[in-house]
Amino acid sequence: MNSAIKFFGILFFVMFAFISCNNSPTLQEYYVTSKENDAFISVDLPANILQLKNNEVSEDVKQTLASIKKVNFLALQLTDSNEALYTSEKLKVKAILKNPKYKQLMRMNLGKGAVSVNYLGEEDAIDEVVLFGSDNNKGFAVVRVLGENMNPAEIMKMAQEIELDGDSEQLKQLGGLINGLK
Repeated sequence: MNSAIKFFGILFFVMFAFISCNNSPTLQEYYVTSKENDAFISVDLPANILQLKNNEVSEDVKQTLASIKKVNFLALQLTDSNEALYTSEKLKVKAILKNPKYKQLMRMNLGKGAVSVNYLGEEDAIDEVVLFGSDNNKGFAVVRVLGENMNPAEIMKMAQEIELDGDSEQLKQLGGLINGLK
């Protein structure tokens, strides 16, 4: 009888482990995989690229800036030769963002394109903000702002007080890539 209880206990644990495993891809996995594809443009920006315009800001703004750890940028420029890739990759990103763990903050329809802002975490303690924008003439971009306990209201305040380190090599690279998309 003891061995039967152990058997069913182990069986229950194995079933629970399989049921609780989520096989749907994460945005992190998608980002890493896509970075390896030459069709994509990707840039990782460290948080130290963000600087305050004025050091005389509130402690809240300084703490908010400190809560940001990294920014990832991934884009796929639409060309005549990659329309099928664009369509399939855009659907993959949309499917990932439909996962209930991503909560939507905002969505705008812009005619030929759309922009959505999603996040992971709690409303007052966000760990990741995801901006996804697509334009059916130009392509799409995914921007991930990674941090720890970020507050969206404070991030909006901070955005008005921030400037980018113009001498940064990563920023120069990103600027060149964005200009190439125009």
